[in-house]
Amino acid sequence: MFRKVKSKRIPMRKIWDYTINLKKMFKLQKKRIYPLFKDERKEIQDFVNDQLRKRYIRPSKSPQTSLVFFVGKKNKSKRIVIDYYSLNNQTVKNNYLLLLITDLINNIGNKRIFTKMNLWWGFNNVRIKEEDK
Repeated sequence: MFRKVKSKRIPMRKIWDYTINLKKMFKLQKKRIYPLFKDERKEIQDFVNDQLRKRYIRPSKSPQTSLVFFVGKKNKSKRIVIDYYSLNNQTVKNNYLLLLITDLINNIGNKRIFTKMNLWWGFNNVRIKEEDK
């Protein structure tokens, strides 16, 4: 579905762009900053610069913040984590039914064409409506 080359750009606007609905009692939250080592601060700065260059993010003066920290991986390297927990708790959840795997298997019948999805950094390919950025 997403090719690696196409994953390095933002898709065009469409009528089905994703909407983020916040709860009525939503309050902006500014989280405290975790202390980071010098190399971690540099890695975060490099990450932000790369995301700005690709236009995945843009400068903001919003008082809403999310925590950024690192977790260790099995190979001893570190992975950057952005904690959207407090923001996610304030969004209205999309409730719609998904098909059960058993229903899908039972309805395959004699179909011959199937879809394969290969996601390359797929989340940046989900376009958010302009008013929800």
